[in-house]
Amino acid sequence: MVYRPQAITALGGACPALSMKVDGTYADIFDRGFMIRDADGRAVRAVGAMADLTERLRAEAEIRRMQAELIHVSRLSAMGTMASTLAHELNQPLSAISNYLKGSRRMLEAAEDERSTTVRDALDKAGDQAMRAGQIIRRLRDFVSRGETERRVESITKLVEEASALALVGVKDRGIKVRFQFDPAVDLVLADRVQVQQVLLNLIRNSMDAMEDVTNRDLVIAIASEGFGHVRVSVSDTGSGISPEIAEQLFQPFVTTKRHGMGVGLSISRTIVEAHGGRIWVEPNPQGGTIFNFTLTAVNAEDVDDAN
Repeated sequence: MVYRPQAITALGGACPALSMKVDGTYADIFDRGFMIRDADGRAVRAVGAMADLTERLRAEAEIRRMQAELIHVSRLSAMGTMASTLAHELNQPLSAISNYLKGSRRMLEAAEDERSTTVRDALDKAGDQAMRAGQIIRRLRDFVSRGETERRVESITKLVEEASALALVGVKDRGIKVRFQFDPAVDLVLADRVQVQQVLLNLIRNSMDAMEDVTNRDLVIAIASEGFGHVRVSVSDTGSGISPEIAEQLFQPFVTTKRHGMGVGLSISRTIVEAHGGRIWVEPNPQGGTIFNFTLTAVNAEDVDDAN
């Protein structure tokens, strides 16, 4: 490994440096050195140590990139869910407005004076605009409900590991013990990587928040086979749990157990999972707390090899 002149670190200090490998590529190096002196203060020997930070810095950059992608997808999904819900809610009063306008016009049909004619014309125009608003909202809802995904063959183990690296930031400071239980026979799934990681990020962070007020804080993230052709991913916690009444409607928009939550995260997760042909559900944890599960379509390695 050959140093650039400006990368040489003075003895007695420590700093990051850029060094060139023999193959011509550069590595990020943390260089530290100090001088050993005898009893009279004379320099006897110089000691130094270097640590290659290239992979660590590359991993941190990848996590930042993933975080930016997940935040982007989260915002788009939240907007889509809110737009779909608003479309459903607004269609009903718009239909009622249209019916009231039609009824009012029929009551004025017998009148022939100029004012009645003007009112009938205004009611017709108002009815047309109400119908137009309803059509716009229906088109918006149809567009949102399509929920297009870019599904590819992915390693579910890698997806979970990458999402966990991001979601579990600060987990030690919160006193949470994390365990991974991966079935070695399960690996490939058909998934949109960013969207599935968004689901995982949401479930893991929810589980961490659920254990805020308990003493026993265990988080288990598991991957297992789920019948024929599916893979199940589970996130379980030992938190305060969810009441049966809330559990029944937990995946509906704007339903939340958090004091300051908006109630769109789990609704978005359900939309993503169902768009992948899977399902998502919640169940009580026998050790106390909650288990969230979702499934994805499994892919056989033999089928991938044949396709290639």
